[in-house]
Amino acid sequence: MIVVTGGAGFIGSALIWELNRQGFENIVSIDDLGLGNKWKNLVKRRFLYNVCIDKSHKWLKKNQEKIEVIFHMGACSSTTERDADFLMNNNVHDSRRLWKICRDNEIPFIYASSAATYGSEESNFSDAHDAAKQLIPINKYGWSKQVFDMWVLKQPQGKNRWYGLKFFNVYGPQEYHKGPQASVAFHAYPQVTESSSLKLFKSYRDGISHGDQKRDFVYVKDVTAIMLHLWQESRAKSGLYNVGTGTSRSFSDLGKAVFASLNKPPKMEWIEMPDTIRDQYQYFTEANLNKLTNDGHYSKSLFSLEAGISDYVQNYLSKEDRYL
Repeated sequence: MIVVTGGAGFIGSALIWELNRQGFENIVSIDDLGLGNKWKNLVKRRFLYNVCIDKSHKWLKKNQEKIEVIFHMGACSSTTERDADFLMNNNVHDSRRLWKICRDNEIPFIYASSAATYGSEESNFSDAHDAAKQLIPINKYGWSKQVFDMWVLKQPQGKNRWYGLKFFNVYGPQEYHKGPQASVAFHAYPQVTESSSLKLFKSYRDGISHGDQKRDFVYVKDVTAIMLHLWQESRAKSGLYNVGTGTSRSFSDLGKAVFASLNKPPKMEWIEMPDTIRDQYQYFTEANLNKLTNDGHYSKSLFSLEAGISDYVQNYLSKEDRYL
């Protein structure tokens, strides 16, 4: 039995799609579906059933001996969440309970960390464990992920394999319920289709033009492929891993890719950045993938920004049925 926490969320439901694509259907999703449209992420998926979060602890204890692997994608992923106690309960304490179940039953544990743990770092995105100890996150969300990463690194290494994945800027189908937290690619699509222009933040740093702020944009289909690889590859060493493309691209590049996928000429508008984020804004992120290649033995090619945006726009966002 395969367990996916956050199974109705963005990355979790995309992971279930990838599992289905590889022939797996003995899957249990753990998530709260609520009153919104998150349930639609599971409509086309093949899985056993969904367990609500408040019933999951009892269910996990009852079924722990049947579990083959836990993919822990369930967490509060809002970078603007203000309630630190809520973040600690969701992103640290719940994760520790899952870790202990995996440790006691020798179950592989693959969980979502975040590139937000790097804080204001703009030069050395190393996922080496010694480097991780020096990181200083700049928001509560990143801090909660860092707290759990550091707790994991202090645990005795048992027989179970574990992988903490530092996701960079993930975009792609299944993120539609995320609202303001959805990717720039998702928010760009309606702007380009409705007004044939795209609003992007101005730059406030000398030597960096408007739109030339850079991120490592990674397509969700690559993210799910990497997760399944780490589970299935017996040579992959346990540890923290960056998950990105290893190539930094500008927001202008992303915008141009959206325009190109819709056969429209690019037209950008530069808008003021809110004061609340201006002093903490990163101008550059880029995943160092040496560890994923060498220790994780991952060698598959990744979607370029242009290929990922084209697939997202043409096969999902522009369709009546946008879901995987």
